[in-house]
Amino acid sequence: MRIKITFGKTFKSVNTMPLHHQMVLNKSLIPFMDRRRDNKTLYTYSSMKGSSNVMNGIITFHSDKMSLIVSSNNDHFVKSMVDRIFQKHVVKIGKMLMMPKLQQVISNPEFKEEMKYVCLAPFVLIDSGKEPERAETIIDPNTQEFSDLLFNSTMERMHKAGFTEDELKEFQTFEVIGDQEYLKKTVENNKRFARFYRNLDRQTIVGYLLPFTLHAHPKVQQFIFETGLGLYGLEGYGMIDIVHEQHAPLPLQNSLNEDDSTSVSPTADGVRS
Repeated sequence: MRIKITFGKTFKSVNTMPLHHQMVLNKSLIPFMDRRRDNKTLYTYSSMKGSSNVMNGIITFHSDKMSLIVSSNNDHFVKSMVDRIFQKHVVKIGKMLMMPKLQQVISNPEFKEEMKYVCLAPFVLIDSGKEPERAETIIDPNTQEFSDLLFNSTMERMHKAGFTEDELKEFQTFEVIGDQEYLKKTVENNKRFARFYRNLDRQTIVGYLLPFTLHAHPKVQQFIFETGLGLYGLEGYGMIDIVHEQHAPLPLQNSLNEDDSTSVSPTADGVRS
């Protein structure tokens, strides 16, 4: 289940938060989650969305209305979390004081073997705790390695969520294809599709923001729609959304400030820009 929460900002609230605010959201949302969650329950959430601009690594929101999407493969878990949020008159997210105004259950799309997605939060390929020597490596989205890393993490998480070995054998078809036009324009315009972030252990990770097409079993499509793509979903990474054909496939944070010190260029050797 996926639920969109609309907040109103109180008149006493500041209107800024860090550009990379996954850790801020995690700290704010954890108190509302059922601590008896079993290991099969996975979840993720989007970045805060609203009319804004970015400067020097800080987001300034211009509207009093902002939204957040939370999602899980366990309907009861995500619904109870949202219900707890709405029991509060004011919720503190970072230094922002937000009033829960509206909750909307987002209907699942029809899941097919080929789906086009954009990112509502960056997705991560490499576990920096297990492979610290590769933590800052940027993988070319045009390579088989890029797709294979996402396949491996998806199968591991589906197994953790309770899918059987026989079911996983049915899901071997899996190919991620980055949007070639977008990637070409990214390079031509000196933009970024990958940036450095920090996980909750303060380890460096690389997050990717790019439109892509996924060829996979419909059950796999539903799983990543509900729980995110890649690693660190529980820390707010990997939320994706369906590309509606009438809209251009641009990711959420395409226009981030080029002066952000954690940015990386789409270079072949994966070094900092």
